[in-house]
Parts: sequence; C-alpha cells; structure tokens
Amino acid sequence: MLRKLFLILAMGSLLWAQDWAGIDELNDAKDFDGAYALLEPLAAEHAADVEYQWRMARHHFNVSDNTTDDAVISEALYAGFEFAKEALETDSTSSNAHGYYGILIGRVGEIEGTKQKIINSFAVRDHTVIAIELDPAYDGWPHVMGRWHYTLADLSWIERTVASIVYETPPEATFEEAETFFKKAGELAPDDIRHFLWLGKTQLELDKDDAARASLETAVSLPQQSDSDAIMQQEARELLGEL
Repeated sequence: MLRKLFLILAMGSLLWAQDWAGIDELNDAKDFDGAYALLEPLAAEHAADVEYQWRMARHHFNVSDNTTDDAVISEALYAGFEFAKEALETDSTSSNAHGYYGILIGRVGEIEGTKQKIINSFAVRDHTVIAIELDPAYDGWPHVMGRWHYTLADLSWIERTVASIVYETPPEATFEEAETFFKKAGELAPDDIRHFLWLGKTQLELDKDDAARASLETAVSLPQQSDSDAIMQQEARELLGEL
C-alpha cells in the first residue's frame, strides 16, 4: 500500500515537473502566448504553489515588456506584482520569487513617479542580490542589477533632489557597476539582445564609443525572437546611427 502511494506521489511530481519544463521551454523560445496557454489551466490545482505564482509574475512582466500600450503595461505590471508578492510569501528561498518581486516592484515604481521609484529602488536591489546568491547561473538577475545601476546613475538633477528628500542617503549606483553587470549577463546568455543593447547604452554614458559600437552591433546581429527583441534592435540601430 505504501509503495503504491509512493508511486502515485512520484508520478504526480513528475507530471508537474513536465508541466513546468514545457512552460519554461516555450517561454525561453519567446512563445509567451503558448507558455500562458499551458500555465493558466494549472491555477485550479497550483494557485498556492510558488512554481505557479512566480511563473504568473513572469508572464505578466513579459506582457508588459512586449507592448507600447501604457494601459496594458500598467495592468500587467500591477497584476504581476501581486503574483510576485504571493510567491515570496509562499517560499522566501525561491530565487525566482525574489527576482520577479525585484523586477516588478521596480517597474511599478517607475510608473508611479520619481518618489516611488526611489522608494522602491532599495527593494529592487535587495531582492535581486538575494536572487543572484540563490541562482548565480541565471543571466536575468545580473541584468536587473545592471538596469538598477543604470537607472539610478542616470537620475536628473531634479530626481536627485527628490531622492535626497526621500532618503538622507539615497541609493548609490554607477554606470561602471552597470557595465560590469551587463557584461556578466552577456557572458551567461550571449544570445540575448537585451544584454548587449543595455551594455552599449551604458558604454555610451561612459564615453566608450568603440566598445559601445561593438556591443550595439552584437545586439543588432542576434536572431530576433519576440516583439521586444524587435523594439530593442530598432533602438540599437538608432544609437548606432548617432555614433
């Protein structure tokens, strides 16, 4: 009887693992609609499962990242952030829960204005650092840290004034650190356009024009796999045209 129960549980775990793996394969191939078609029906049995919750957070982030419609972006980010909060509450040892919480609280801060962006920036940094510690082989988390440094290093004088009002000691960030993180992300995933676009943008800020040109040319040369990739490659072409 115990053996039969063990086999049933083992088969159930295997089927769940296959479900997650299939979803992740479609996501990695940038087939976000296909991934969601497999993920959404799992809510009936897995709504309280961290594996479901962080993937739903990822799905909504992908929706926001593949459109220029502000209303769609806002709706997706807030919905995704709710799933990220649930994931973190379910399992605080999940790198993906920390990572998507960091991404989404950062994006929510951006659409809520400068003050909230600064307030949320500490949570972005803290949760992304944890995500990197828990899963150092994943390229997404160093990319997020690169974006964190870039965004804060790029604050205008007015934004810095707001930051100094919100916090006596605003978060410290530099383009040099951003470059280091984007390089690391590119080493981990050399086929991902976003790493090289942002590396090039950072190198432009550092007046490293030759390095920026090489990074942007790499971004343009990589195979396009999604609407987001098309948008990023167009930006890379425009930046190259200005060099």
